[in-house]
Amino acid sequence: MADNGKLCFMIDLTRLRLLVALHEQGTVHAAAAMLHMSPSAASQQLATLAREAGGALTQSEGRRLRLTDAGRVLVGHSYAVLAQLEKAKGDVSAALGGELGQLTAGSFPSTIVSLLIPAVRTLRQRQPGLRVDIREVTVASCLEALSTGDIDVVVAVEAGGGPSDADPRYTRIALGTDDLVLVLPGTHPLAGGTEIELSALERDDWVSTIEGDACDQLLHHACAAAGFTPLVRHRASDWLAILALIEAGMGVALVPRSALLPIPGGVVTAVPTGHGVRSHGYAAVRKGAEARPGLAAFLAVLRETAGTE
Repeated sequence: MADNGKLCFMIDLTRLRLLVALHEQGTVHAAAAMLHMSPSAASQQLATLAREAGGALTQSEGRRLRLTDAGRVLVGHSYAVLAQLEKAKGDVSAALGGELGQLTAGSFPSTIVSLLIPAVRTLRQRQPGLRVDIREVTVASCLEALSTGDIDVVVAVEAGGGPSDADPRYTRIALGTDDLVLVLPGTHPLAGGTEIELSALERDDWVSTIEGDACDQLLHHACAAAGFTPLVRHRASDWLAILALIEAGMGVALVPRSALLPIPGGVVTAVPTGHGVRSHGYAAVRKGAEARPGLAAFLAVLRETAGTE
């Protein structure tokens, strides 16, 4: 409030993060869970934030809270403030000597094998002082974990639910493309061909990844373009398990080319014609965090490994 006639506007950063979480999650319960606090504590923090801001930031709508115009304005500024804070951390770390420390990278099984592990192996040789921990994540959880700081970078392929280039929360770095190829049992009637129309496999059983993840979405989009919905009989998160299922004659699959080393002896590959399928890789970090020395070094190696430097 007033201090010698001047407005004092001081806002706690933790409460700003809570307001942003409410904006993104839609309910106090979900926002509180995202930030690992109780709903009652979250409600109290939001009330305190309103007092700090000098006016109502939310209003009741049934059992939910929705942002007021002032709340939406503050959310917009919060993204900028939090991004600037991430950049400040990186600048200060660099000024203090560029201590690299450690970071946590979240990714999907296919990109862990094809991109993350080779990148970390290179990084160990060049930056032995930087430790990278790897976590398997899902499409549904990866951005929430990135926002809360549970992970520092997401390495993924384009799918529904991923961040756009214009998202104020994240910085995206393109990591190239990877063709998806058909994988069939060696005993399949079409196993002799090097190119196969997807529509020719309409009646086949399919093997896919976890329901709704990036590669599963790519499969369904490709089959929809070919005029059918794949009958997914089996699912696994590990490509070795998927290839073993195909080798056992239990279905066919679309698999990233980079995940096919080595190729089991009992399977064959073919190029899907008519509706070529390609995955687009990217890394995402909290806006401003790319200035941190450790993340900058890791992102540079990721781009090199993906051939996009």
